[in-house]
Amino acid sequence: MLPSDSQSISSSYPIHILMVAFEQDSIPLFLRPVISSLDSEPSIEWAATPQKSQTEPSSGIQYDVLICDCRKDLKAWLQLNQVVPGGEHGIPFGIMNVSEDKSEAGKILEDDKGYRVDETMAPMALKWVLQRAQERKQFLVEQERLRNQLGEAAYKIEMADVASTVLHNVGNVLTSVTVAAHMVESVVDQSPVTLVNRMAELINTHQESLGTYLTEDPKGKRIPTSLEKLGTHLVDEQQKVLNEMKGLVRNIRHMKQIIASHQTMAKSAGHAEQIALADVLSHAMELSFQPGDSTWITIHREYQEVPPVLVDQHQLLQILVNLLRNAKQAMRQQSQDSHELRLRVDYQDKDKSSVVMTIQDSGIGIAPEHLSKMFTRGFTTKKDGNGIGLHSSIAAIQDMGGSMHVHSDGVGLGAMFTLTFPVQKEVVLA
Repeated sequence: MLPSDSQSISSSYPIHILMVAFEQDSIPLFLRPVISSLDSEPSIEWAATPQKSQTEPSSGIQYDVLICDCRKDLKAWLQLNQVVPGGEHGIPFGIMNVSEDKSEAGKILEDDKGYRVDETMAPMALKWVLQRAQERKQFLVEQERLRNQLGEAAYKIEMADVASTVLHNVGNVLTSVTVAAHMVESVVDQSPVTLVNRMAELINTHQESLGTYLTEDPKGKRIPTSLEKLGTHLVDEQQKVLNEMKGLVRNIRHMKQIIASHQTMAKSAGHAEQIALADVLSHAMELSFQPGDSTWITIHREYQEVPPVLVDQHQLLQILVNLLRNAKQAMRQQSQDSHELRLRVDYQDKDKSSVVMTIQDSGIGIAPEHLSKMFTRGFTTKKDGNGIGLHSSIAAIQDMGGSMHVHSDGVGLGAMFTLTFPVQKEVVLA
């Protein structure tokens, strides 16, 4: 149904109109009332021919309506959509001479190019076209607004994912830091170093007859032997604390690197370098296991000689720590006295184009219905899990050009994670 002439056209957004084959800067008298009825003043440009419509308009805007004067030559209408396709620039609208055939008078002709009417129908038909153009414009503006909102929401989700990953990975390292700190606290608290002060007081008290005291007095005779034993103990104690402190420093440095790498994630893809997988796996083991774990876990290492792979070392370290911690937790949940953890680094196939790293535990295993969901964000089988670790891990591995898979024969039968990386081929310059 066409709108009446008395209706004004609601135009929340200004409509952009291109006038083709009309006199420059001139709107036909019979169209002026329609165009002036728009609530918002339209932006109008002119082009002498459809061909010039590509180069002459200066605004660079998207046209909502293309009004073509077909009264002198229908050729302009035929060329219009070849030069400015209607799908790109809105609704083509052609104005023709009044037909001598009364059966054709007052009709709206629609073809694959757009709409055409004669002069008598032009005002009413143009009002209808402008209304359609306004609806289309509102739809496009709303579509762009929603697209921007989706983009902003996606960015916020991505940033939340980054923050969650940072907290998750830092939390993993903090576990090792906490254990080391408690170890140092326990060693210092139980240290016999106070005996040194007590012996010094005894020696100072008998300073005038120190030789006689150390050789003849029952208490004094024990001092040299006690000092020897105490010295050996304090040296061992110092070495133990020193080792724990070295681990603390390394873990703190690793936490700083985790935060730094995620701070730069939005700017770059991380620093990739040639890394020996066995070295990274050994470092991850140091972060994930304590000396006391050897009482209930037997670790088997099968490291073959393979070339270094191009990866982000700190991201891979985070991933391996997460996998090893998961394996340790899975073995704790499986009630048996001893467990086995098998670590392997080798070529994937005989062609030596890829290397694999596998982590296989004898833990609680994975139910068959859960296998396909293990890398899905938010999915977890842990009571206190958040479903972040494995999801972010596989995404990072894929960003490095690798792949990760999980296999389990079922509940109570352990699980194996396999990481695969391509071998970088050397380029020989002629």
